[in-house]
Amino acid sequence: MSSSSNFINTLSQDLRELGFTDYEARVYISLIQQSPVTAYEISKNNALPRPNVYTALENLERKHAVQKVSLDPVRYIPISPTILLNRIARTINEQCSSLQSRLEKIQPEDRTHYVWIINGADEASTKISQLISNAKTHIWIKAHFSELMTHEEELRKALKRGVSILLILFGSKAETDYFQFSKNCTVFAHENDGTVVGFGRHLITLSIDFKEALIVNMERQTGAFTQSEPVVNLADSLIRHEIYLAEIFKRFGKDLEKEFGPALLNLRKKYLPADQAAELAQRIKSSKLVKK
Repeated sequence: MSSSSNFINTLSQDLRELGFTDYEARVYISLIQQSPVTAYEISKNNALPRPNVYTALENLERKHAVQKVSLDPVRYIPISPTILLNRIARTINEQCSSLQSRLEKIQPEDRTHYVWIINGADEASTKISQLISNAKTHIWIKAHFSELMTHEEELRKALKRGVSILLILFGSKAETDYFQFSKNCTVFAHENDGTVVGFGRHLITLSIDFKEALIVNMERQTGAFTQSEPVVNLADSLIRHEIYLAEIFKRFGKDLEKEFGPALLNLRKKYLPADQAAELAQRIKSSKLVKK
C-alpha cells in the first residue's frame, strides 16, 4: 500500500471516529480531492458502488458536509473542512457539557470515601493540572523541581487567584529558588538542601484545600487520587512534617549531620528498604566527589 493510500485511510479513520460511516468518509475525502463532481463520477473514480455513493451523499447533505452546485446533472462540492470540523467540535463540546451535567445529577453525592487509580503520565499530569486550577485556598506539593516545571504556569495563575502555595522541593538551591514566585508562595528545599531520598525524584504528593490529595509516581506512571478525609489528612500530615524537618534542618543541620550522618543516612539505614539506602549512600558519595 502506497504512502498516499495510507494517508487517505488515516483520514477516513479519523472521520469515522467523528461519526461518519466508511462510505461517507470516502465520499467526502473524494470531494475534497476533486469537485464539483456527480455521484456517478465519484463512484467511477473511487471504485465505489453507486447505490452506496448516493446514500452517502444524502447523509452528508443532512450533516451539512456537502452541497449541490448544479441540478442537471447534480454535482456536489464539499463544505470547507474548517467550517465542517469547527461545527462538529462545537456540537461535540456542547453534547459533552450537557452529558456531564446530566450524569453528575444521577451519581451519589458522597464520593469522598473512594480512591481513584491513576494510570499513565498523561492522566496524572491532567489530574494535577485540574487540581491546581480548581484550588480555592491553598496548594501543598512535595515533588522534584523538574516534575513541577510542567505546571509552572498553572501555579502562577493560582497565585493570581489568591491561592496560597507551599512547596517542598527536591533539587538544587537555584532550582528551589526558581519557584519562589511571590510572597504568597512558600518554598522549602527538602530537608533544607533538596536531598533526594527514595522515590523522591519521581514521586509527587499534592494536597488541595484540606479536601483532596493525589500521590503519583511519574516514573512508574501510576498513582491515586482521593477526597477521603483520613487519606487527605495523611497527605497533609506528610507535607506538614516535611516543613517541620526543613525548619529543624535549617536550625540544627550541622548537629543532625554529625549525629546521624549526611542526609540522616545512618538513621535512614534502619528504616529504608536496603536498595533505597544503598542508592542514597551512593548519591551522597558522588556528591562529595563532585564538591572536591
